[in-house]
Amino acid sequence: MHKKYISVFLLFFISLRAFSVDYTGNPLRYFKEERTTDYNFALNKAKDIYATLQEEGYPYSLEAVSIIFPELIRYSAFQNELESLVNKCLAFSSEKADGFSIGLFQMKPAFAIKVEKIIDAHNALKTSYSIIDYGGEVATSKDRHERILRLNDIECERAYLKAFIDYEVKALSLKEENIDTRIRYLSAAYNYGIRDKREELEKAFDWKTYPSGKRGLYFNYQALCIFARHAIEND
Repeated sequence: MHKKYISVFLLFFISLRAFSVDYTGNPLRYFKEERTTDYNFALNKAKDIYATLQEEGYPYSLEAVSIIFPELIRYSAFQNELESLVNKCLAFSSEKADGFSIGLFQMKPAFAIKVEKIIDAHNALKTSYSIIDYGGEVATSKDRHERILRLNDIECERAYLKAFIDYEVKALSLKEENIDTRIRYLSAAYNYGIRDKREELEKAFDWKTYPSGKRGLYFNYQALCIFARHAIEND
């Protein structure tokens, strides 16, 4: 059989298996059992990042690594190089181009711009995250190009992630909630867009869009993040 058709058959078979096996109890099991290499990569990276965030004294370290866990699963170094190159081309051509999700945490330039603007509007965040305090500038190709470089720098990525969480914890009044509740709202905001109201994020709680992006297919992002929390703590 031609290699192309073998690959299509295997993808089809894996998709069927994903639906034939009941993963509703723990959707993360699918990746642990069927995409073991990707899962182990994500788990090891998450634990490393968790340790770093704890060393930095970040109060939401476990929430942070839990909400990026699905992105670590689908991260591909080779694909990231290609998509970063496309983003650089777009950066030189237009200030309106959104571009691909890049970097280990799979952030879009538009997400980074939003976080930078939030930092610029809050003095406490400006002090804490001066490394990415660029005001969301997009006027020149240099501004846009340097943002892409930041999104491929792990220290800057951590800063974007932490600033995003700090803002959303305050905006959504999550500080006094339990950790799973914080993960649920933060992961929805990370995946679907930064919001100031809980109601706007609660709409996504039942969506099953990961990893395809098509609603109703595969798994719920928030559920994956909550189970990732326990894997990071216990596996």
